[in-house]
Formats: sequence, C-alpha cells, structure tokens
Amino acid sequence: MKILEKRIPTNNCKKKKKKKKKYSYLSSSFSLSFFPFHSSSFSFSFSPIPSGSQLDDMEEVQVVVGFNASLPCSIRAPDHDAPTLTLWYIADGEAPVYSYDERPGYHKGSQWADTDVFGSRAFYSAHSIPPALVLAQATVEDARLYRCRVDFQNTRSRVAWVNLTVIVPPRRTQLMVLNSPVNLGDRNDVICKAFGGSPPPQVVWMQRGSVVDSSYTHTGDETYNVLEVEATRDDLTHPFFCKATNNDRIGPDTVHHERNVTCGPLSVTISGEEEPIAEGRSSTLTCTVIGSNPPALVTWYQQGQMIKPLHTVVRERDNVTTSVLTLNASRSDHMRQLVCRAVNALLPEETLEDILTLDVQYKPIVTMSLGRSLEPDNLREGNDIFFDCKVDANPDPYKVEWWHDTDLVTQDLAEGVIVGDSTLALQHVSRNKSGSYQCRASNVEGDTTSDPIQISIKYAPRCAVSPSLRGVGLQEPINVTCEVDADPPDVTFTWTFNNSVRREQSEIVDGKRYTTEKLRSVLFYTPRSERDYGTLLCHAHNSVGQQTTPCSFTVISAGPPEEVTGCVVDNVTSHTCSVVCNPGFNGGLPQSFMLEVWLLDPVKSQQIVLNYTLPQPVFSVRSLSPGQHYRVHVTAVNGRGAAPAAVLEIHTLKEAEMHKSLPSRSEPSPLMLVLAVIGGALLVVIMLLVGVWAVRGRRRHAHAQREALQIPMKESNPDILEAAPPPTSPGHTINISVIKHPHELDVDTSPTHDLALDPLGAARGHRNNGTSQKTAFGVSEPLHRPIEKSLQTPVCHPYDDDPASSPEVTERTQLTASSIDPSLGVTLSVDAASRSRRVMYSRTPLHDELDIGVSSCIRQPLMRGSSESVM
Repeated sequence: MKILEKRIPTNNCKKKKKKKKKYSYLSSSFSLSFFPFHSSSFSFSFSPIPSGSQLDDMEEVQVVVGFNASLPCSIRAPDHDAPTLTLWYIADGEAPVYSYDERPGYHKGSQWADTDVFGSRAFYSAHSIPPALVLAQATVEDARLYRCRVDFQNTRSRVAWVNLTVIVPPRRTQLMVLNSPVNLGDRNDVICKAFGGSPPPQVVWMQRGSVVDSSYTHTGDETYNVLEVEATRDDLTHPFFCKATNNDRIGPDTVHHERNVTCGPLSVTISGEEEPIAEGRSSTLTCTVIGSNPPALVTWYQQGQMIKPLHTVVRERDNVTTSVLTLNASRSDHMRQLVCRAVNALLPEETLEDILTLDVQYKPIVTMSLGRSLEPDNLREGNDIFFDCKVDANPDPYKVEWWHDTDLVTQDLAEGVIVGDSTLALQHVSRNKSGSYQCRASNVEGDTTSDPIQISIKYAPRCAVSPSLRGVGLQEPINVTCEVDADPPDVTFTWTFNNSVRREQSEIVDGKRYTTEKLRSVLFYTPRSERDYGTLLCHAHNSVGQQTTPCSFTVISAGPPEEVTGCVVDNVTSHTCSVVCNPGFNGGLPQSFMLEVWLLDPVKSQQIVLNYTLPQPVFSVRSLSPGQHYRVHVTAVNGRGAAPAAVLEIHTLKEAEMHKSLPSRSEPSPLMLVLAVIGGALLVVIMLLVGVWAVRGRRRHAHAQREALQIPMKESNPDILEAAPPPTSPGHTINISVIKHPHELDVDTSPTHDLALDPLGAARGHRNNGTSQKTAFGVSEPLHRPIEKSLQTPVCHPYDDDPASSPEVTERTQLTASSIDPSLGVTLSVDAASRSRRVMYSRTPLHDELDIGVSSCIRQPLMRGSSESVM
C-alpha cells in the first residue's frame, strides 16, 4: 500500500514516520463485533499486531496537550473503487472507537464515536488529503497507538497505523541566584530550573540572541542548568535569558537574569558646551563616567580644592554616571587644571580621573607707558617720543589702536608718525603733539582702552599776536601789548626799537617803560620826534630757548584813512539794495565807514534819507521808495579825519518792473514731469469722452430739427414758423450774413438746372434754358438778391463746414419771411427778445440724378449742428 506524501496537519500536531520500530502486545487473537454491511460480499483481513512492514509505514503524530490532534488515515483507494466504511481502533482493541459510514442505503457520511473514549471531541475529515481523525483539545489520555481500517466495495480492506504522542510543557521555570554581586570572571552564580514537562524539557541559557550554555540536567520532575559563563562587563548591559521547552509548537517558558558584576570605571571624560569658557559668563561642564558598577562617586577639584557640582545623574541601564558643574571662571583661572575623579566604593584601587586645562577667554588688559629713556617733564620740540602698549588678552587682540585726544592716530611717515603693533613713535615732535594719548585693544570679548598719558611738549616763546601798524601823533602816548605762547610760561620779555636810521643796530628799550605779567608785556611809548617813528620788537625767552621771531609793532605818524575802492551796488529792488566796498589804509588808527543815501528829486532839493556807520564797508540798504533815483556816499573815517567819499547812484525798480524781474521758476523735477504727463493723458481721455458726448448730442438735435419741419407752428409760440405754407405777413425782417471769400471759383457756364426742394430738402433736377454767369465772390454778386435765388445758385468751397475758419467778408441782407421759398426747407428761428430770426441750413454737395454733368451744391436743413446765421 502506497502512502500519500502530502499531509495536512491540524493545529499544533507533528507527524513523523518511525523506521523499524517494534511493538509487543499481549495477545494475538481477538473477537470483532461486526456492523451491518451492504449485501454485496467483500473480504478483508485484519491483524491486531502490526508486522515489521506495517511498522515502517506507521505515522508518528505529536500534539501539545490542549491543542487539536489530526490522525491521518493514509490509505489510498484502489483504481475504480471507493471506500465504504472507515473504522478507528485503539492499538489491538477489538471494538472500534470511531466509524465513518459511506455504504449505499445508509445515511452517507454518518459518523459514530465512543463517548467513553473521545466524548464529543472526535471528528472525521473525510475530504482532507489524506483523510484524518481530528481530536479536539487533546489530553494526556489520547496518547495511544491508533489503527485505521478502510473497507472498499470491491477490494479488500486496508489498515494504517498512527502513533499519537501528547506533549506536556513544563509547569514553570524559576531562577536561583547563588551569588550577587559577582566579580569579573566569576561563574556558577545562578541556576535555572524547569518543573514538570513530558517529555523532559531542554533548559538553556541565551545572551544577545545566542545560546551560551546548553548543559542541562534532568532529575525526577526537575530539569536545571547552572550558568557557567564567566562574568564580564557586557553582562551589565546584556542580560541572560533562561529558556525551557520540550516542543516547537508553543514558545518556551523564559525568565531573564541581569548579572550584577562589580567593576571599576572604564573612562572619565570632561566635556563642555560649544561656546568657549569666558570671564563673566557661566559655563557648564559635564563629567561622564562609563563602566562603573555600582555607580562611581564623582568629585571635582581645582587647584587641589574640591568643587561642589550642580547635580549628578546616573543612568543604570547604560551604566553611565554624569556629573554637571557650573563654572564662573575668571581670567585668573586661565590655564589652570580642572579635575574630575570617579571612584568605585567597592574597588577603590580602580579610581580614574580626567584633567581639563581651562582656556578662559577675557577682554584685553591694556597698560600704556612712555619710553623708558624719556622724562615726561622734559619733552621738548624736536625730540623723539615713544609709547609702549602691553596687552594681556585671550584670544589675542585682532587690532590695537592709538588715540591722540579724540583723534585716531594713523601711520604717516612724512609727519614722523610710526604705528606698530605695540609701539607708537613720534619723531621730531612739535607742540601740537601735546595732549592725551591712549592705547585701545580689541578681541572677540570686547574692547579695552588704557589709562591716558598726558604729555606736554615744551617749546620756546612764540608770538601770539599778529604784526600791527599803529598810528600816533607826536607827544601822544600809546600802549603797545605783546602776547606770546610758551611752555613753560616762565617768560622774560625784552623790547627793542629800530627805524630807518638804526637799520643795523636796534635800541634796547629801558625795562622801566614796560611791564610783564606771565605771557604778556605792555610797553608805554610816546614818540617825541620824527625819529621815534619806527618798529618796536618784543623778544621773549624761557627755559627752552629764545623766541625765534619777535613780535613786531610799527609805529607811524597817524592820519586820515584812505578812500574806499571797488564799490558795487547789487540786488536792487523797489525798496532795497546792497552796497559793498573795499577798505583802504586806516591811517594808522581804527577806522569806520559811513553810508549816506540822498534822494534826488528834480522838483524838490536833495534830501538825505539814510545815514548809518559800520565797522566794515558792507551795507544792506532798506526802506527805499520804488521808482526813485538815489545818490550814495561811502566815507572812511578814523580819529584823524575822513577820507574822500565814494559816490554811487541807485535807481530803484518800479512795482511793475519788480514783477517782471522776479526770478524764473526752477526746472521742474522729474516727479513733476511724470505727474504732468499723467495729468495730460487724463485730460485727453476726458476731452475724447466729452467730444463723443457732444457729437451724440448734435445728432439728437439735428434729428429733432428734421422732425420740426413737419410740425406746424403752434399759436402759443410765434417763434416757431411753419414750413408750408409760407407766412403771409411781411412784417418780419431777416438779416443775412453773406460770407464771401477772396479767392475765385469758376462756375460752369453750361445750362443750369433748376433745383427744387421738397419739404424735407430732397433735390429735384429741372432743366432750365437760362444761363449762369461767371461770378467772383465779393465782386459781382448783388447784395439784395432774393434769398430763394441766392440759395438756388450752388456755391461750393472748402470752408463750407467751418465758415469762421476762412477769410470772409460779411454783408447784411434784409429779407422778409414771405420772400423765402417754402420748398427750400429753410428754418426760421426768431429770438424771443429781439424778434430776430435765423435761417438754418447746411451746404452739401450733391450729384444730379437726372444726367447733370456737374456737381451741385444745395442747402439742406442742418443735420450735425453746423449752421449759417441769418441776422
């Protein structure tokens, strides 16, 4: 019998073939209770004890207690035959415990089970491949050897053997810790025990997903495994798992164990923030200790002194201890060592520490000094001066600047200024180098300026007043003041006199004739004769030296000043003007300038209108009258008299001339031009809209006039006349303005056509044997020609649409209303106030429809508002 290879296992069952497994049973005979069979005869053979060949085909099925067991009946029906009855037996049992009946005549597919054996848990799956007996929620008692017999219609019965094994998992698993904590390298510190289980379970130790110890022992109802793996640091972060299992259908019973291994710290590291440590700013430092169990005790030290940390955090899972320190460092802490020390209390010999050398950044400390060989109190003009600038900064300064008072000092070799990184050299100094000097250094932490050093350059006296010219008369005393600038101010004065007679040798003035006070000396001088006029020289000297150039005062005989020159009158308006002159020599005495303004009146005598004096010849003249003639006198005056006057004349503007002489407006700005363009564009748009509206209004007005031709005049309004019949009253006179042009037009002399107009102005052509004469406008046309004849003679010219735009000659013709042919369609309008009337018509070229060879020009009622006035 061939067993099908394909199997469909039920939940958590395991089927396995056993090869050459022998069974022994107690008896070889048994009695069989037969069920009623179909009438057709068949034969079968049954042996309660499996033979050796049958043992080779026996199916092994394993199931975990409580799960469904599927017992396959691996019997294949012969060709052209079908099973009729399937019976299940327990090993060599005589009576079946389950049947599945497929015989004809019976209820096909009926099932029967021995309730004492299976209860209601058995079900036969006849259509699975192979067919199988399913036992729900298998129990320990279901573990037996089963026999399946299948009866066929035409073929003898066949038997299959199935051995069911029911697996019972272990009841529980527990750990027994023998030693904790353990040192590195220790073993056999924990036992894992599994209780119960059939078959006995396997008990193994696993770490990181791999089996590390599989040596277990089975004793009675217990199975145990002692952990023989040496303790390492990895055990602190990677726990052990003990797994007990005896099947592969359900997961193993697992317990985990975290080994407590005592070990010292592996590493100690001090780390800081991204920002550097800076003076005046709090910094946070972190000390991280890895690998110590139990957690290490972390302490901080600086210069041998313990520092209390801000807080300490322990992460036991990662076996990491973190200590945070807040440090307020100063510049004195720069380059000092900071120590973080980690100590395991159980292993004090394995202490570790980390040392951090502090890099503290701080603003520059600037110290400025004068050169060593220089004496601050003896700095003179012409000497060389040096300054040193010492800078203590971290990081180094990126620039060093020198300041003199409030000015930045830059290198200028031509002036003897040499600027270095830490030195400043001033060569051949002059007194303007005196003042306050400072050095300023800058780094990323800020700027610092040194204390100022005040230096004073000593120099010989120098004249503080300009050379002057003094005019004085004989026997007239004057005081001559000499002032000098010197450092130090211990000045001694000496006065000398020189004139043209004593050119080679000066006369020393007696010290009794002048006084001295600090940097000032006053000389009392009186010229006794003409020889006393000359030059007075003031000499001063101090501890530095003699004054190089003495102060000079020239004494001359005093006289009147010179006349002013170059006088100019400017900015003349109707009421004001300005007068500017150049002063002359003052005659040796202070001078002033007098302005006189005289009004020149041809009727009255001259009269002065303004008179005032100024220290300079620059005058702004006001309060003048418009359109007047003035004479101006400018005179220089001093204590000795007056100079000849400079005479000027002024013609003030009239009011009208003043408006014309106003300055023109300035050129418009680009913004004004843009606004003007935009305004112009808007104006054009508005004009176009108004034009369109006006054209439409004219069309409506012309249409109303055409309709008015057919409406009879109402009695209530005598100003509106009927178009036909013509009025009989000749009492109203019509004034017609006949427009004649200076140019001539040739009129065809061929026979003309009489044109008649219907009431609507339609042209009618009638042949006429009369002739027309060649007429020139303004020459041969009668002035009192009847209007109907005048209108019948067509006259076309380019100014018909706009008579006002051409040269014209206007003549008046008086007509009565009765003299107008009503067929011409001429509308008479009568002004209500003046009772004057207007003939409204238009001139339109029209080609004759009745073989007229030339164009005719007829007057029609106004269509677009163009009209010819009849006064």
